[in-house]
Amino acid sequence: MNVQHYLFLILRYSWLIILVMAGTLAYKYNQVSKQTPVYASRAVLEIEMEQDKIVNLQDVKDTRITGLDAVNTVIQSLTNNTLMLAVARAIGRADEWASQNPSGKITPEQEGALAQSVRGQLSVSLRRGTRLLDIVAEDGSPEKARALADQVTKQFLLLQSQDRTDSSRNANTFLVNEANKLRSKLEESEKKLAQYRIDSKEISVKEGQNLVVARLNSINAEVTAAKSKRASVESDLAALKQIDPNNTEAMLRLSSVAALPEVASYRSALASEESAFSAIKERYLPLHPRYKAISSSIADLQSKLKSAIAKASDSLDQQYKIFIQNEDNLKKMLADQENEVFELDKTTIPYDVLKREAETDRSLYETILTRLKETDVTQGLTKNPYRINEEPIINPNPVRPDRNAAMMSAAIMGLAVGLGLVLLIDQLDATVRTVDDAESTFGLPVLAAIPDGDLSKLPRFGTTVSDDSGSAMAEAFRTLRSSLSLLGSEDKRRIILVTSAIPSEGKTFTSMNLAAAFATQGLRTIIIDADLRRPALSANLVDRNIRKEDDFRGLTDVLSNICPVEDAIRPTRVANLSLLPSGRRAPNPAELLGQLSMVQLIKQLEQTYDRVVIDSAPVNAVGDSLCLAPQAHAVCLVLRFGKTQRRATLRALTVLQTTGARIAGLVMNRMPSRRGASYYYYYYGDPYTADSVYGEGKSSKKPKPANA
Repeated sequence: MNVQHYLFLILRYSWLIILVMAGTLAYKYNQVSKQTPVYASRAVLEIEMEQDKIVNLQDVKDTRITGLDAVNTVIQSLTNNTLMLAVARAIGRADEWASQNPSGKITPEQEGALAQSVRGQLSVSLRRGTRLLDIVAEDGSPEKARALADQVTKQFLLLQSQDRTDSSRNANTFLVNEANKLRSKLEESEKKLAQYRIDSKEISVKEGQNLVVARLNSINAEVTAAKSKRASVESDLAALKQIDPNNTEAMLRLSSVAALPEVASYRSALASEESAFSAIKERYLPLHPRYKAISSSIADLQSKLKSAIAKASDSLDQQYKIFIQNEDNLKKMLADQENEVFELDKTTIPYDVLKREAETDRSLYETILTRLKETDVTQGLTKNPYRINEEPIINPNPVRPDRNAAMMSAAIMGLAVGLGLVLLIDQLDATVRTVDDAESTFGLPVLAAIPDGDLSKLPRFGTTVSDDSGSAMAEAFRTLRSSLSLLGSEDKRRIILVTSAIPSEGKTFTSMNLAAAFATQGLRTIIIDADLRRPALSANLVDRNIRKEDDFRGLTDVLSNICPVEDAIRPTRVANLSLLPSGRRAPNPAELLGQLSMVQLIKQLEQTYDRVVIDSAPVNAVGDSLCLAPQAHAVCLVLRFGKTQRRATLRALTVLQTTGARIAGLVMNRMPSRRGASYYYYYYGDPYTADSVYGEGKSSKKPKPANA
């Protein structure tokens, strides 16, 4: 991955990236400005866990909320339809909907939509690692958002309080009725016992008088205990019929249900597993095998517990039948024992019978009173397990739209799209843009990278090397001169052909300044304008009036034997630099350049001059350069930044290689020297060269295209 290449692309197309980002930001800003602000208010509900309290009352079971399953149930309850409708009535939304109906009431068909309208404005979540529930309400008005959050908590607590007292109220009603009946019966039994004492005057029954009486008392106690158990189960069965079968929590408040062996076993196992789970979740994450195993075990026990509770009614019915049967059997045994006692002591039997009836009635009455007290205590233990931890407040700042977040996301999206476009452009761009790209693609060294520059200040018929020697462009041509001077021995680097793949690449400008660079080094140099189809050197180096003279000759004249070469060569403003112009237009340029006289001419000039620079036609346009390429010691192929296609260059190199040309390397022309100095390493020394003896310490800041 070429990081420098991509950094260059970003710098080069920074305007496009900025434009895309600006457009994205403008679109997002316009979109956000049109959105209606939404305000939020939060209430926090705390689930109280009173695990340190201990209940010692017999048959009174602890039904407090424990475990994550119960907490999740509470979360679901906070958004059920019953609560949502209650909230809608409390905030006045139900009245608004009802006012739209002719009847002035909410229709059954509208209740679901009304509940959903409230639910859509709420979100309930459990804070991780706590027993706090966040209830967030959203609305277009901050006051309405606060009122909605407040009513959700209040209506929830109200409904929970009502639900928790329903089963206790039903049981109390039954127990109160039974207590009233037993009290009347007890009063009647005690009156009969007192009257019998008065009538018999002297009746003394000693406890343990004989085994028969002791047995009678024992059976009587068993009968009393059986009646108590039967009455307890009977009262719980009556209360159970009033409870919703799905309300397992209310069913567990009934002592008979909680005391069922299967229910008690599952509750004990579930409590043990939840205790172990509290330690496990402190050490392991949810995906750990032990965490998942104990979670699965807890879920399985909860399911079995619910199933056992659901069968409580059938189990209690069976218990009730068994208790009735036991009571009947004990009554029969008691009757038999009474007959036996009656036979032993007929005088004490009436008194004993009355006394036992009174004691039995008193025991049953006290049992009912105890049950009433236990129900009240149980209700007190499970009442209000929720507490409002934080009241909702009015938040003046809207939660949506979040302008900062929206603009940030738009900026990131714009940057991503801009970078994507830059990469797409790079993939679609088939031109050569970097030195590294040229060398890796064509397998040839880049002899020099000629920067773009401003030639408007150069004198007429001057060159960059001779007249702007302190510029980066002049330094680039001196670099090209040095690169060519290292190709081999002196006699193998004197004839240099400069060409290009296609027109307008800057080959003429390059050959002219390369020749000037050799000349300024003190080498006698001649430049030949061998581009006979579109000659340009004469116009750049020779005055127009001279070109119009009759005796102005050139290469075509020499090759046509019209004049000797000495008459065609012209001096230039650059010392040690001579020009052999193209001459008159010839109808057969390729034939002239391909004849033996051209080879002889080049050898003749080689004997006279230190360097011979040939400016030839583009390779892919015409075949003129192919005739000259074998005669050159080094061929330089000029590429233009951002214009020359890779395929065109590859074709030109292939054609040149077929002629046996000695291709020295590539020249990158019109490189943007001010874009990514870290990438164009040829220009690290710009400040250094500006202060050298060549220049005046100045460099152009706004280059104009000139070296085409």
